Amino acid sequence: MVMSSTPERRLLRKQIRGGLTGALTGSLFGGLWYLLGLSSLSGAPFTIALVGGCLLLGLALLSMLNMAWLAARVPEGALGGPASERTGRYGFTTILIAESIALGAGNTYLQNTLHRPEWMLTWSALVVGVHFLPLANTLGVPMLKGVGVGMIAIGVATPLLVGLGGLPDSLWQALPGLGCAAVLWGAAVVTGTRNRALAAA
Repeated sequence: MVMSSTPERRLLRKQIRGGLTGALTGSLFGGLWYLLGLSSLSGAPFTIALVGGCLLLGLALLSMLNMAWLAARVPEGALGGPASERTGRYGFTTILIAESIALGAGNTYLQNTLHRPEWMLTWSALVVGVHFLPLANTLGVPMLKGVGVGMIAIGVATPLLVGLGGLPDSLWQALPGLGCAAVLWGAAVVTGTRNRALAAA
């Protein structure tokens, strides 16, 4: 006789609150990325980035407010989606320490040895993006892999577009700054949409 098992499901309220916490954390860091990117622009590009960023941030804030509202309204014992398995080989603290060392050592080398401080934000996008890949397994949050891939793609695209494509040097800072902010705020919107669908099911 073959035994079948169903995956363990999380409490919906706890799942929504977890999504809200992750979205809030990501959005705060997204704000830092955004300000760094925006500060390198002027004129029409600044205006376009300002308007676009405010719109995306507004959507992220609406998603987070909606998650807070849903968490307060769902029934106490309602079940959400299946619990994701934590398969990471490295602990949360280990990942953060490795990220901090890579950021510090790499950016110090870029600034003091290569004298290319404009590359620092691109390097940071790559490092932060890579750190999300093992973190997704450690925390059991698969969506973080998408966030990591998005930031890595921005870190790879920036030198291709600016270094080889002849775009203005200001974009060394603007592209990773604005791009990573968009990834993080977009992730908050996706998280809100998923939790809204779960609550409506």
